[in-house]
Amino acid sequence: MWSGERRLEAASALADSLSALAGEMVRLVVHDNRCTMVSFRRREGLLHYRVHHMFLDAPHDVVDALAMFARPRRGMAARHRDAGSRIDAYVRQHRARIGAPRQARLDARGRVHDLQVMFDRLNGEHFHDLVEARIGWGPNRGGGRRRTIKTGVYVQDARLIRIHPALDRAEVPEFYVRAVVFHEMLHQVVPAVERRGRRVVHGPEFRRRERAYPDHGRAREWEEKNLTLLLSYR
Repeated sequence: MWSGERRLEAASALADSLSALAGEMVRLVVHDNRCTMVSFRRREGLLHYRVHHMFLDAPHDVVDALAMFARPRRGMAARHRDAGSRIDAYVRQHRARIGAPRQARLDARGRVHDLQVMFDRLNGEHFHDLVEARIGWGPNRGGGRRRTIKTGVYVQDARLIRIHPALDRAEVPEFYVRAVVFHEMLHQVVPAVERRGRRVVHGPEFRRRERAYPDHGRAREWEEKNLTLLLSYR
């Protein structure tokens, strides 16, 4: 485990090494990102690196590969491929140092509506308890007057459902909130597909199953009549 002081010293040493190898001034940011281990860009006369903390104690050949990674590719294709292979091999060797994803905090119990109760009921009645997702109210971002509102969102990779806090009011009936939750749950059962280079989220099968939901028509009618109420949320 890196202490703050040791991490700072190691980052400073790595930045100096990269600068010497690349022949440019380097600004280094060390992160704990789980997806992109290494990235760079040139801006305002500086070579900006972002690297995972696993590279703080990387051996010289890997640091050399990091420097090569940022050099112009023209005439150096073979050396770039070799550098990329060394970086990839180092990441595979140290993948245990890539931490588990942080789970966003979710509060399913609102002031008026309990989303978890709705989710569990819908899962049993319509999805045979096969939908696996976390659900909660989205953050209250406030802001000015709205023209549109996204009542819910399903994050596929995280299996996460967020419902807009504008729905957590006594004026919003439970059947409407349930219909929104059903819609977002359905995204896991009927996922988006690629067609002719386009990502189709609400395809024919999705729409068919959504229309089959018993309260679908009633929920759409309520939304059309009360859109001003939803948009007025602060």
